[in-house]
Amino acid sequence: MKKVSVSDTIDKIKNSTAFRAARLVKNIICWILILILAITMVIFLTTRIQGNTPTVFGYTIFRISTGSMEPELMIGDVILDKVMDDETEIAVGDVVTFEGGSQFDGKLVTHKVIKAPYTDENGNTMLQTHGIANELDDTPISIDQVRAKMICKIPYIDTLYNLFLSPCGLLIMILLIILVFIDEIINIVKILSGRNETRLEDIGEIIDRIQSEKPSENRSSANESISKQIEDDT
Repeated sequence: MKKVSVSDTIDKIKNSTAFRAARLVKNIICWILILILAITMVIFLTTRIQGNTPTVFGYTIFRISTGSMEPELMIGDVILDKVMDDETEIAVGDVVTFEGGSQFDGKLVTHKVIKAPYTDENGNTMLQTHGIANELDDTPISIDQVRAKMICKIPYIDTLYNLFLSPCGLLIMILLIILVFIDEIINIVKILSGRNETRLEDIGEIIDRIQSEKPSENRSSANESISKQIEDDT
């Protein structure tokens, strides 16, 4: 019975179709993770540096920081908003994020629309909002102050959002990206090392073949010399 070494077994596993498929899936997942982490880092860094979130394909995210919309929107909730291109897209009951005036110290506010866009006596397009937890309605605002309309609340992301807005969270994100890159670099080095070892083995086989052929060539040359000498003597 032929004894199978551990190295042979490992080689067979590495060369199997299932192992290659698993490696391919792993690489795809790693690169998707890198892409997601990179995009997330850009979003959170922009949020931290500029104080607002970037717009991607007409969509953006906001974090609720006050209780004026409770219980519909709680403090810490993260919402997905769509940038409005047309004022007719805003209707009563929609939740919009707008740049607050002096009433809100110029901060971004997310409240519910209670009066659809209308034209005032000065010809300006206005609308009125209300924080459902507040007793009083908001002062009417210009349509130009509206940043976006809420599409939905994003569940479970508030924890990640709050985490990555902190210095510790940013450090964790950077370390995750570094670890993924290190894993890929190690795989590349292993592949290149395997190719080099194969090339060295091929070179070694060529050298051994040349060395094994040299004695036979020398013997053939010696036999030819002896035969020639015998012919000359005769």
